[in-house]
Amino acid sequence: MPSGRIASSITAVLVLAAPALASAQDARLNGYVTLGSGYWKHGLAQTDGPSLQLGVDYQNHTGFFAYARALNVDYPEDYPGQERDVEASAYVGFHGRRQESWSWTASYGRYIYPDAARYNYDELSVSVGFRDRVFYTASYNDDYYVRSLSALNQEIAVTFPLRANIEIGGAVGRFRIGGAGLDITHWNVGVSKLVGSVALDLRYYDGNYEWRNYLGDPYADRYVLSMTYALRGKGPRR
Repeated sequence: MPSGRIASSITAVLVLAAPALASAQDARLNGYVTLGSGYWKHGLAQTDGPSLQLGVDYQNHTGFFAYARALNVDYPEDYPGQERDVEASAYVGFHGRRQESWSWTASYGRYIYPDAARYNYDELSVSVGFRDRVFYTASYNDDYYVRSLSALNQEIAVTFPLRANIEIGGAVGRFRIGGAGLDITHWNVGVSKLVGSVALDLRYYDGNYEWRNYLGDPYADRYVLSMTYALRGKGPRR
């Protein structure tokens, strides 16, 4: 997961940026609130309109981190009585650096849908970064969305910091569900700006998947404007 930068995807601020903050000397507990015009994952929109995300993360100087997040989602109903309108997730993992050039992150997470428990799934994720500019991430789970099929998402992201706390960047990825014949290529590009404790992000999302189903909606507004307010905790007094 990237470190020392404005997160290239504002809807994943803690997933991408918070673990890196664990390099600080003290353990910290932080929170954030994100309001966006939409929410995309794997090249498909997960909402039909605005998205509200609430999250909290813990970072330790050893590199250990944990975070939890909840947000609203809108999926077509695939099974009667199994409505997915809230997605909650929790992760634990480790982040580390090798010299100044390389960083790495490994994590294990659980995704939960309170009113559609059969969609719950676990996920393993690893990420490698080079000079906090180029990142490769792979996420895997063996039972994606009640299909009893494995899913793998791989992504390469690049980021370029500019003056005045502005950053431009993008990513291209490939999402595959084994045995289902589903193979999605997805990408995004955008610009972010950090203003005090507020991060603004404007991003364009797209992919080559054309059907609206239990995975999401490819025809939603592809331009997503997000604003994240970070509530940074303080380390313990010595």
